[in-house]
Amino acid sequence: MNLTNPITAALAVRSPVLGEDELEDWRRDMNRRLQQLQEHPEQNLGFVEEEVARGSRELQRLLCERAAQAKANATPLECPEHKVPLRHLQFLRRSIDSRFGLLTLFRGYGWCDRCQRWHFPADLVLGLHKNSPASPYLQEVSALLNAKMPSAQAVEVASRFGLDLSRCFLQREAHRQGLKAIAVRQAQVAQWDTWDSIQELAAQGGDHPPIGPFTLVIEIDAWNIRERDHWGRTREARQEALRQNQEAPSKWHWVYVATVFRLDHRGETAGGRPVISQRRYVSTRQSIEALMRQLHRQAIDCGLGRAQDVLVIADGATWIWNAVKDRFPEARCRLDLYHGDEHLWTIAHELYGKHTPEARQWVEPLLRQLHQDQPARLIHRLQDIAAQVQDKLQEKVRAQITYFENNAHRISYRAILAARKAVDQGQATAEQKLKAAEPLGSGAIESTCRQYQCRFKRTGQFWSLEGDEALMCLETFWRNNRWHDLFPHAKPPSFANN
Repeated sequence: MNLTNPITAALAVRSPVLGEDELEDWRRDMNRRLQQLQEHPEQNLGFVEEEVARGSRELQRLLCERAAQAKANATPLECPEHKVPLRHLQFLRRSIDSRFGLLTLFRGYGWCDRCQRWHFPADLVLGLHKNSPASPYLQEVSALLNAKMPSAQAVEVASRFGLDLSRCFLQREAHRQGLKAIAVRQAQVAQWDTWDSIQELAAQGGDHPPIGPFTLVIEIDAWNIRERDHWGRTREARQEALRQNQEAPSKWHWVYVATVFRLDHRGETAGGRPVISQRRYVSTRQSIEALMRQLHRQAIDCGLGRAQDVLVIADGATWIWNAVKDRFPEARCRLDLYHGDEHLWTIAHELYGKHTPEARQWVEPLLRQLHQDQPARLIHRLQDIAAQVQDKLQEKVRAQITYFENNAHRISYRAILAARKAVDQGQATAEQKLKAAEPLGSGAIESTCRQYQCRFKRTGQFWSLEGDEALMCLETFWRNNRWHDLFPHAKPPSFANN
């Protein structure tokens, strides 16, 4: 065998083991580096870590390249779909960017008569995309960095950890992985579209240990993201809408967000800060229906089928309650108490001015009625106020009357407030302790919205629907601890704990 031919030499690789000469060269180089460090007592352990990483990089690159080549050589040259041998076999070189540097691989490829396509079986085994030079690790790094920060910052962070990646590389790769995440999400949601799939998934979950009764809590909200629907043509689109007597295109669009968790997973830290130990997230720009389909899947994963009770908390948005009625018809629904308080304070400020003693004196009796589950008395009082004012102020009061009339059957705070008081006094029964744990407001989803906005609502940012949905999907996989669904290497192997 002529090993001077690069293809022949690559195909001869069966193991990533390095030769003694290569190892000896590395030892000499590393000893030299470490000796130089000893000559500079002002350099701390950080300098040692940096130098060891630099000195080991080429060794790691060689090991990675040979291991990948050995895996490629062991891959059968057959159609991945039909499992038949490929015809017209040839070998082609490919350069791959990896965490250790540039890798050069030779892969066999051939033609499948059934598919009528050329296939590179080793690329599929190695997790390489046909249009990308990124290794799976760099695919993950690009996705994670771009989901957390703008590309310009991501380039600097990656560089600090020894990865020389361009802004364009990070953007393209993150978007590619975001589209993959959307496809995986669609496949997971579609698993509940057929009875056969439901039975199969139920059978997979049959080994779960039995648990006691629990309440499943769902919180839903939305926030605005800024998009350019007509890149470079916004002014023309607005003028066209004006000529057609249509609504002008808006820069702002709704992002629909939800979170779901078990009530017994809600608690406090040692310092008294509220915390939820386990929960799932949903975030999408697509539609309300897309939100509810994804939320239903996450609720099932959280134990919807075994929950004794389902509690939905949200503000007074009509679209939320209509969607909940459709997907969770048996759920208890609660209006966020703090939104209710805010609506009453809005009227007080309109009547008596902001932060005045008169506004507080007026609103306090109404707040007590709200907290004591007395919506009828509250509405009657607001109707009396509406009869005493005129014009725009009357319209504002009537708008709040409509708000509380629509949500009257979702006002249920008295038992929780009483239970919390009993807990504070040390006189609570076991039932009261459980009741006191129920949330009065939708703070969990409010904070979730804010956390998403920290990435997607920065100064000067404009998005496209395709771009923001892809990155939001990546962020949601990360938050749901399902990152390994996209990057299998990110899940620790089972033998790691042995």
